[in-house]
Amino acid sequence: MVLEQLNMAPIIAIICAAVLVVILIVINILFFLKRKKKPKIKVNQDFIQQLLHALGTKENMLDAKNVNGRVILEVEDVDQVSFEELKKLSSAGVFVTNHSIKMLFAYDSKLICTALSEIIKEK
Repeated sequence: MVLEQLNMAPIIAIICAAVLVVILIVINILFFLKRKKKPKIKVNQDFIQQLLHALGTKENMLDAKNVNGRVILEVEDVDQVSFEELKKLSSAGVFVTNHSIKMLFAYDSKLICTALSEIIKEK
C-alpha cells in the first residue's frame, strides 16, 4: 500500500501543476477581456476652429496625416503657428521638426486629419 502511494505522488504533483496552470491561464484571459481601452472623443467643430486658429491660417497648412494615433501637420511657415495654443489643445505635447508638427490629442486623430484635409482641399 505504501508503494502504491509513492508511485502516485509524481502523478498527483503533475495533475496539481496542470490544474494550477489552467487556473492561471483562465485568470489572465479574464483580465485581458475586462481591460477596456479609453474611447476616443468625437471631434467637434469648435475644437477644429481652435486648432485652425493656433495654426495661423488655413493657407499655412499643406498636409495633415494620421500616423500611429498622432496628427502630423505640414505647414508652410512655422512662425505663423501659436505653439502655446497648440500645447493647450494637445494632450501630450507638440513636437516640431522643420515644417512638420506632430501632436497627440484626446480626440480621434483620424477624424481630426479628415477635417483638416477637407479644409486644406477647400483653399
